[in-house]
Amino acid sequence: MEAKIRVHGKSQSRTALGIINAYLKLYPNSSLFDLQQAFPHSLNPKSFADQIIVPHAEAKKHGELFFEKEDELITLRNGKKLSLVELWTKENFEAITEHAKQYGIEVAEMEGTKPFERGSFELEYLNGFIPVKVEDLPIEESADDEKCSWWWWLLGLLLLLLICIFCFRNCCCECCGKQDDVIMATPIIENEVDSTNIFSNIKGKLDTIANNFIYDTGDTINIQFPDGKELKVGNNSSEYKLYQFLKSDAEVDTLDKSKNWITLDRLYFETGKANLTPDSEKQLQNIATILSYFPNAHIKMGGYTDNTGTEEINMKLSVERAKVAADNLIANGVDAGRVKYEGYGQNHPLCPPNDTDECRAINRRIDVRITKK
Repeated sequence: MEAKIRVHGKSQSRTALGIINAYLKLYPNSSLFDLQQAFPHSLNPKSFADQIIVPHAEAKKHGELFFEKEDELITLRNGKKLSLVELWTKENFEAITEHAKQYGIEVAEMEGTKPFERGSFELEYLNGFIPVKVEDLPIEESADDEKCSWWWWLLGLLLLLLICIFCFRNCCCECCGKQDDVIMATPIIENEVDSTNIFSNIKGKLDTIANNFIYDTGDTINIQFPDGKELKVGNNSSEYKLYQFLKSDAEVDTLDKSKNWITLDRLYFETGKANLTPDSEKQLQNIATILSYFPNAHIKMGGYTDNTGTEEINMKLSVERAKVAADNLIANGVDAGRVKYEGYGQNHPLCPPNDTDECRAINRRIDVRITKK
């Protein structure tokens, strides 16, 4: 993506702070939730906090891990003050610098600081970019405010649900003449694996030569777009799931980050590398085509590995693979502002045992999460 802002900084920590402020110049209506999605914890996994950007009031309990002075805070449009993780290693700083490129942010060669000198940053606008004045923007309800407004409603609904479950269970137990607890059996994972993916069970088999999991994408059908263009896909394919969700009335769950994920069923990489296999790019082209008909949709690419190797290597590889997938979508015409990516390493496996070739092949994947419709 063509750079719109260049960050000039002294010290890694202040330059990282400059990157976040540059992002807010590009996307001034961003909420805390948006920032945490754009700059995930995986960029600084050893920060001893769940997120690298948190409300300033919460940051204080983490001691010296966060900026504390007034001119070091991140200020949202609604006036809320946020803090960024202060300690950045060379590896983590390089990660956020590379990550920022997808948003049109580049970092100039960093200047050193003298002993006891506090770092700083400055922003340079490039290629004709002019930041919008905050006062000229329409007022939008932030995702954080939305969470607060729904909180009591969700709490009441949960309480009602618990009451219904309790009553139903008691009725069932009385009808059966016993009060024993019901024990659910754990399914056995075999060559055809039932996944915890929220959209459907994943079925398929292992390609023992390429060591990839080959998904059963179902019978071929046509997706008919409004302009007459057609796309041939399987009725159980990732493309069809994405299309069906985007055109439906289903709402995006902004509270539960485990929702709205779709596993890309024909995306493979070379072993131990972030290089797509030649036949994998077709699916990304299909995804880009579908997104072109839903211009308001935003997505996030999630990269995952199996449990082979160290956690550090797997995390790095998953980030690189997610970035490759995101860059491919952008190259196929999807606006960079609509695509984010994050690597999760060997966390969140679809096949938790991670003890067979089939299981590990399923866990090596790229998922797409719909973050906005």
